[in-house]
Amino acid sequence: MIAANPALAERDLIKLADIADAPAPAIERRGVEPGKARFIIDVVLAIHRRAMPRWLAEPDTTLSQLMAQAVAELREAVMPSAPTTRRRGKPLD
Repeated sequence: MIAANPALAERDLIKLADIADAPAPAIERRGVEPGKARFIIDVVLAIHRRAMPRWLAEPDTTLSQLMAQAVAELREAVMPSAPTTRRRGKPLD
């Protein structure tokens, strides 16, 4: 397990940084500010890391489906719940 081995964990972080650096210039050429480009890449890598083990465990599901599921989970985690509109202390139907 990578987390149990500091040398492997460090190597994995270096590898991920190299992977993240590769598409950054292409995104920046499309007009995205460098910091925002790196943020986008980091989010995509996180989504991929969430979906990949599931894909390996669920061969009948496409990686695309599992990445979409990971995006939905991320959206649910970071988006505030819709406010409940109340009238006279009672929720509206």
